[in-house]
Amino acid sequence: MRDALRTALVRGDYADRPLPGEHELQRVFGASRATVRRALDILRDEGMIKRLRGSGTLVGIEKIPHRDIGFKGLGGPGSSIVHIVAERRVIKVPDMVADLLGVGIDEPILYLRRKTITGTGQIVSMFTSYLTLPLAEPLADPAADLSGEYYGTLESLIGRRLRENTMVLEAVQADDITAHEMEIESGAPVFRYERVLLLDVDEPLEFGVGFQRGDRIRLLLDGTRP
Repeated sequence: MRDALRTALVRGDYADRPLPGEHELQRVFGASRATVRRALDILRDEGMIKRLRGSGTLVGIEKIPHRDIGFKGLGGPGSSIVHIVAERRVIKVPDMVADLLGVGIDEPILYLRRKTITGTGQIVSMFTSYLTLPLAEPLADPAADLSGEYYGTLESLIGRRLRENTMVLEAVQADDITAHEMEIESGAPVFRYERVLLLDVDEPLEFGVGFQRGDRIRLLLDGTRP
């Protein structure tokens, strides 16, 4: 019952209406009142639901669906989230990044730090990118609009096609610095991911490291067979 309700919540079934009452849940699941209350207590402790007097039981936090497979990032048409640039400057490439991007030590690259924010003002993601120059010069322009879906914006600004997106994803606890940047508790669950982007001729464009809130992101994975 708890898992079925959680699935309905993250799918958005109750985005615009309260959950059924306890008696209705007892009837639907054929469960006792104690079982229903226990399931609701667990979901409430997880922050999935909240009880408001006079309004019933409502969705506590909205899970943002994320299908970052291939070249589809957070956001896009119809999305309520926006991306903001927290920092943008040209720096000397760090040694490790130079090796990953295939550029010489101390060569200039674009350092870009972005945050993803929901319509209610919550930070759900942040990403630090190291982009090769002169390819990334259009992004270095303070007037460049990076508020939309990243991959499409990137291709549009540089006028080149992305060919390969290699990503490593792991679940970690937010350290003090990450927690401060994302305005969450230290030790909160986050996804940490590293990414390398290559252009259509296998030319490295970007190495980056990002963090996403584990309690706000619903990762969607597709699998098919020929």
